[in-house]
Amino acid sequence: MNRVVSTVMMMALTASLAQAQTSASGNAQGQATGTAQPKNPLTGAPTEAQASLIENTSMDATLKKDIQAKAAKTSAKTRARAEAKLDATSKEVDTQADQDESKVADRLSAEFGMTADELIAEKSSTGASWGGLMIAHTLSSNTTTAATAADLLTMHQDGMGWGEIAAGLGLDLGEAVSAVQSEGKVAAGTVKADGKIAVAHGPGAKAGLGLGVKTNTTAQAGGAKVGTSTAASAGVKIKP
Repeated sequence: MNRVVSTVMMMALTASLAQAQTSASGNAQGQATGTAQPKNPLTGAPTEAQASLIENTSMDATLKKDIQAKAAKTSAKTRARAEAKLDATSKEVDTQADQDESKVADRLSAEFGMTADELIAEKSSTGASWGGLMIAHTLSSNTTTAATAADLLTMHQDGMGWGEIAAGLGLDLGEAVSAVQSEGKVAAGTVKADGKIAVAHGPGAKAGLGLGVKTNTTAQAGGAKVGTSTAASAGVKIKP
């Protein structure tokens, strides 16, 4: 009798262990699969958040390719000359920020229609310099593309030069340089912020090509007037 009881107990224990192992294996596999590809538990499709992320990533990649393709139509030398001027202005703004960051933040935020705290938060989240942030906002405000300042900063951090980006946005490089230099003067405090970003024309510009859009800020940039009270000038001369 005791042997029968022992045999029954051993069989039950063996079955219990086997079931536990099977369950553990299934859970581990499910967790691994869920970690790699979390999906809607009812439909098995990607979650709404995942689908949005995939769509945004695809859109960003397409936007970058479009900008690179358009920029390629402008010679590398021309882009490089514009980029040297843009980088120089960026460094000047960074130097001003090193001396008094709060004043630079106040001036640029007033120009770009943001609070200083919002601009500082954007700088922190993007990891951009003050000069880079100023260029990104100036260019994005002038283009008809869907590119935001954050998009342009990402492209720049991924290796695209500001000259390439400006050309890819369809902006006249001379005017883009002039506009950025004008906003650099705002950052430095030599020109007062008026909330009207300096205009750059071009096929891809909001102002259109040669429409003579006016601005209220007057500045000298490379010997050419930027944002005069009449039509916007041709901007800094960038030799091809």
